Amino acid sequence: MNYQKYIQFSKKIAAGLLLLGMAACSGDTNETASTADPEELAAQEAAAASEAADLASAAGGEGTWGDIVYGDPNAPVEIIEYASLTCPHCASFAAEVFPRIKENYIDTGKVKFIYRNFVMNQYDMVASIAARCKSPEVTKRLMKVFFDRQAEWVGSEDRVGALANLARRAGGLSRTQFDRCIANREMQQHLAKMTQDGAVRYNVNATPTIIVDGSTVDITSWENIEKAIEDELS
Repeated sequence: MNYQKYIQFSKKIAAGLLLLGMAACSGDTNETASTADPEELAAQEAAAASEAADLASAAGGEGTWGDIVYGDPNAPVEIIEYASLTCPHCASFAAEVFPRIKENYIDTGKVKFIYRNFVMNQYDMVASIAARCKSPEVTKRLMKVFFDRQAEWVGSEDRVGALANLARRAGGLSRTQFDRCIANREMQQHLAKMTQDGAVRYNVNATPTIIVDGSTVDITSWENIEKAIEDELS
């Protein structure tokens, strides 16, 4: 993808995101549970899962579509995170809080943790698509690298080039594969819809937003998250 084509690509993404009314990255989230009827919410979730499966099938199994799931799919408690790969609060959560959830609850079979993209700008879209270019295992590896090295690539004069280099080293993507992947219109639309669905279903208006069994949790302290999980386990 040459420079001019990338500019056109990024402008199209930015225009699409503006239509969604993107929120700013924030470390504060309210405690408002989803206002949707539980049965309606379950139907919406099922429809989204079916759509993701159809997209994966149409793509011939290439790439990671839909939810990125950590842990036992049948775990008693479900946590959903909506996050942005360009959000520093999300990077902090990934580095400091997620490992505690993983050690105490995911690895012990108590929690299924679902990551969903809440795309906030064109570079977030590029990073989000790039992370999903290959298998779920590679996706998880690239997401960790993109969060760990966020300050480096976000601060680069050539953010796309910096992402491409990280994707090559950590995910084995050549520049040709990277460019072809981030130009995937179906994935762009899929992640834009995932973002919109988060705003509509769960009132997501900041990142990261953490939802424990349908209710948004105040993430200003680990104790709040721990209590929300333990309450659902009891």
